Amino acid sequence: MKDSDTIKAEFNMERLDMEKYILVVLFLVQQRWVYVIGRELADAQITTKQWLMMIVMANAFQNPPSIQEVADAMSTTHQNVKQLATRLEARGFLKIERDPENKRILRLKATEECLEYWDKRTAEDMKSITSLFRGLEDGEIINLFEIMGKLEKTSSELYREAKK
Repeated sequence: MKDSDTIKAEFNMERLDMEKYILVVLFLVQQRWVYVIGRELADAQITTKQWLMMIVMANAFQNPPSIQEVADAMSTTHQNVKQLATRLEARGFLKIERDPENKRILRLKATEECLEYWDKRTAEDMKSITSLFRGLEDGEIINLFEIMGKLEKTSSELYREAKK
């Protein structure tokens, strides 16, 4: 019979192996989804990073956000967001405007063309999102939603600590 320390050590090793697997699979899934989503957006000449930025802007802010606010929300740099925004502005999807209160701050505002584009895609996007999760039952989606919420919170804390 195994003592409790041996059982605990074996479980910890199994858990570490599972955590390593999960980490690798999360990166692989992310890479594959970037490819799939990128192909779906190719007709509009929008990259997955630009797509993500527009989703963050639409869902995380009530008013036009600053470049730095978007960078913080996306866990990226001001420079990276500025580059994405400049390309989206050239595409007609965003306006980069100076803040009327503080001229040093650049704000990002979705254009009417952008809003119309996403409105037209709503049904297609719902079908695409659903296809990414085919094979999962409703209960599994609920569990995954809860787990991803916990992982997001932990990753956000670790990111803030790493930035110090």
